[in-house]
Amino acid sequence: MSPLKTRIRIETEILGRLEKRSSEEEQASHLMSLMMDNYPLLSTAVLAVDGGKSPVVFAHRGLSGNFIKELYAKGTMPLLEAALSGEVVLQGDDPRLSDPAWRFEHEGKSRYAAPCRLQGETLGVFLADSGETDLFHPETREAFLSYARLSAFLLALRSFHQKISRLPDVDSVTGLHNFKFFHEVLHQELTRANKFGHPVSLLFLKIRNLRQMNDVYGHVAADRALVELARLVRSRLRDVDYIARSGSMIHIIMPQMEKGDAATAASMVLAAMNASHLGVGDVLLKTAIGVASYPKDGDSERVLIPHVEAMVHESARKGENAVTVFKD
Repeated sequence: MSPLKTRIRIETEILGRLEKRSSEEEQASHLMSLMMDNYPLLSTAVLAVDGGKSPVVFAHRGLSGNFIKELYAKGTMPLLEAALSGEVVLQGDDPRLSDPAWRFEHEGKSRYAAPCRLQGETLGVFLADSGETDLFHPETREAFLSYARLSAFLLALRSFHQKISRLPDVDSVTGLHNFKFFHEVLHQELTRANKFGHPVSLLFLKIRNLRQMNDVYGHVAADRALVELARLVRSRLRDVDYIARSGSMIHIIMPQMEKGDAATAASMVLAAMNASHLGVGDVLLKTAIGVASYPKDGDSERVLIPHVEAMVHESARKGENAVTVFKD
């Protein structure tokens, strides 16, 4: 197949996939896979940049977890810095190919980098390296520049969705409520409980190993694990319970539930976690759960929340998946 036909086929497939309910990271990862299948590449990646902050791997194929960790530790690299200004092609007898500072991960014989720009704004950098010495001839360069533009579109789309997700009270990754909603509902439920004399229990879940999964396997894999964890937790609770996520914490409000029943529900979540082995490779998500209830363990948010958080810390000290209930 000619280079032009290969480019058109890849572009058409990526644009066609926009109709599917896939995240922008998943779409970009599919683009990386298509490129690895159709070009003699050692690796390819899209790194997101945001206002001078260290680059973050948006999607990749062919990079190791150790390389990604080193990249995050360094914060930048000459090839990335150069690509922020314009297209970079290293091949032939270019001396930068033998300079370790300009190396991507592999000791390739040619490298390509280009900015991911949309309407004059640089959103990221597109990179690729190959074992062939002259891969990036004009026709291939034109195709790779097109892939960089596709990546810019996906980066912009993700940014747009993130901005929209801040408006409603829903976490964009898991579909759970957000932390703002949690505090509003907790205040309402405690007010109602005080008026009618019924209990309210709280479960806090600390998601452990999430940062490690992000660093080693990327945000797509970590988000998938988070979605599955949210599904697992939701399936063990009642329809009337409120579930919210904030970073690596899941907060649960259980109206009209005694602490003993809440502890039973927490144990059910724990048993499901032990059976599920949520994660990727050798990195598994673990949970540290804390339980406390109103009014036995605190008659206000100010008193109750620290008690639940203390139980989370106690569970984290136990290691593995664990639950701790505040003692009367």
